[in-house]
Amino acid sequence: MLTYADDRTPAQFDAGYANFIDAAVVERWEAHFREASRDALRMPHVELAYGPDGRNRIDLFPARGAAPDAPVLVAIHGGLWFLFDKWMMHFLAPAWTTAGVHVACPNYRLAPGASLDEIVADCRRALGFLHRERSTLGIGSGPMVVTGHSAAGQLAAVMASTDWPEFDARLPGRLVRGLVGVSGFYDIEPFHGTGFQSQTRFEQDAYRRFNPINLVRPDMPPGLLITGERESGLLHAMMDGYARLLGGAGVPVATMDVPDEDHFSVLARLGDLSSEVYRRALSKVREWAAMERGGRAGHA
Repeated sequence: MLTYADDRTPAQFDAGYANFIDAAVVERWEAHFREASRDALRMPHVELAYGPDGRNRIDLFPARGAAPDAPVLVAIHGGLWFLFDKWMMHFLAPAWTTAGVHVACPNYRLAPGASLDEIVADCRRALGFLHRERSTLGIGSGPMVVTGHSAAGQLAAVMASTDWPEFDARLPGRLVRGLVGVSGFYDIEPFHGTGFQSQTRFEQDAYRRFNPINLVRPDMPPGLLITGERESGLLHAMMDGYARLLGGAGVPVATMDVPDEDHFSVLARLGDLSSEVYRRALSKVREWAAMERGGRAGHA
């Protein structure tokens, strides 16, 4: 786990992960994202099955008229690994598809019925499916960028650090070409000692094996890490600590601490055309796509 500026008790970690969120906050933002999902589902989209479980599904929102090498933004929903659904990320579809970026929102099995190993495997299978079927799906050959919020920041970071040929020999090593983490849990080992453990019931060793800070490697894709100014000190410490580790390994990484935003409002800005969060993230995705095109041209 990270070394923090001050010694933290389990209760302090509990409060840090809770991040000033209570039932009323969850109810408010759940209603917001559900309404946004209803609007997004009026757009052209398709639900895809990437596995046998009922939650092994992806909602794909293609960008109409997009270039053949347009990026694909894979948006993994948060919810402490035991809450929510792919509808939580549908709000991204209008703004991002307008910008020529395909949006894919995968589901995964939830804790405590699924272990962390199974949840990570579901996310990996979803990305592998999108890559293998991209010609059939009409989403071209562009780079795949992964984003995740809160606990799904951990899942997105694990996707960015995955050795894809080891997971599936049919997949390329550089399957993921960028990471946008929003209010992510990049140090999850302390989670085992919090009150949330009764909800996830993950094995302590799983927190260690899938802890993003333990998985940093030099050939990871570049990243943009975002946190709201009004989030807990723990969230900021995790973002800064993970960014230092990535930078120390030679991985290009930028951070944003967004003024006046909290845990859910900063996520909402990622789909807001007028927001600096959206503009910065889109700029990074386009930058990574241009790097991908340049790399292909260099090998032509």
